[in-house]
Amino acid sequence: MRRAKNKSQTPFEILCSEPEEINPAIILAEELMRRDISENLDYENFEAISETLSYSRSEIGKIEQHFAALVKTPGAASSVIPAGF
Repeated sequence: MRRAKNKSQTPFEILCSEPEEINPAIILAEELMRRDISENLDYENFEAISETLSYSRSEIGKIEQHFAALVKTPGAASSVIPAGF
């Protein structure tokens, strides 16, 4: 669920306020690696895999667009020091 962004926030402050997420394709890859080799994939599995990969590609595209916009943004001081970098 998206929160309304304060127009006075800098892109960096908005980025710092967002929750961390793991790309679903990474979770899917881990699930597939843990699967027993004797398990067969059925149509439902392929459908879920296809949906996950499609969503993940979309997310990667959004990140690339946001990164490009962030690079073009002039520097500004932040009101907080980010943790975890």
